[in-house]
Amino acid sequence: MILKAITLENFRSAESECIHFDPGVNLLYGNNAEGKTNVLEAIYFFARGRSFRTTRESDLVRFGAEGCGVDIAFTRRGEEETLGYRYFGGTRRRTKNGVKVTAREALGVFCAVLFCPDHLSVIKRTPAERREFLNAAIAQISPAYVAALGRHKKLLENKNALLRCEDGFDRALMESYNEELAAVSAEILVARRAYLARLCASVTRTVAEISGGREHVTIDYSCDIPAEISRKEDVTIAYRDLFRANLAREAAARMTLFGVQRDDLVFFVNGREAKQFASQGQQRSIALALKLGEGEILAKEIGEEPVYLLDDVLGELDEERKSYILSRTGGRQLIVTACEKNDYDTLVGVKKIRVCGGHYTEDR
Repeated sequence: MILKAITLENFRSAESECIHFDPGVNLLYGNNAEGKTNVLEAIYFFARGRSFRTTRESDLVRFGAEGCGVDIAFTRRGEEETLGYRYFGGTRRRTKNGVKVTAREALGVFCAVLFCPDHLSVIKRTPAERREFLNAAIAQISPAYVAALGRHKKLLENKNALLRCEDGFDRALMESYNEELAAVSAEILVARRAYLARLCASVTRTVAEISGGREHVTIDYSCDIPAEISRKEDVTIAYRDLFRANLAREAAARMTLFGVQRDDLVFFVNGREAKQFASQGQQRSIALALKLGEGEILAKEIGEEPVYLLDDVLGELDEERKSYILSRTGGRQLIVTACEKNDYDTLVGVKKIRVCGGHYTEDR
């Protein structure tokens, strides 16, 4: 998959810009707050279906403008395609090859792996951020998973609203919510476990390569359902029983206390929990391995390499890890940001684009 061009209209700091990319490494360079990350945000919007920086689409609109638009042109399995997004007055419109589509229909058409500085500290960050990593990765290869997340979110909101009722709640309605929550939670859990099994194999291999075999990484999925309960039907029953057994506790707390919305990833290096005992370098090796593993799985699923987006990451890595990631750029399209234009001079054929005040100019 190759991103050929992106057009920005009143998106963030860009008024009207068109940027063309080469199949290899493309470097967006310039000072901070000039608009480098804005481009990666716009590109990744089509892979994830939303911004990775804000939950409010109005934040994407350039100051003083009434709305914004983004278009990308890319090749998928050798065929040229386009995706578009418009946001005006609170109304959004998405297109695929010029035809209006839903958000769900647009997902999975363009695929990318995003690696930014926040990801380097994912081991020490919150469970919610680690779940978001899993959700973002699985979403690009499974529209059904995205749909399940949407159903789960709505059911959870309804159940929590019912638990907060001042005069008690309708038990028949609560039973209905719990039945539906059990089924969709099982669907999400089974998908996460299956993906994690594939990811763990890749992460273990990559960290071993980076460390010269000195470090062995494993990943546990922490949840309410024991690992030996694995079939979706059995997981559904386990969740249903869990919700029923703890209804009184949830009623007292006036919120849902169990479910996939509270799950977490736990990392271990040589048998010791990484969050507590791993060095910063070891944690960054895991983060790097997670992103490379995400790309590896995505490539196998779609039959070609996705686009890699690196937001000022090399400056946060030591020379060993920097060299490792640069040695694996062959055959992949990278769109990267950096403050210095010479950060990628060890690579041949880097296309350099200067970023200044929301304008993008190719070096000649």
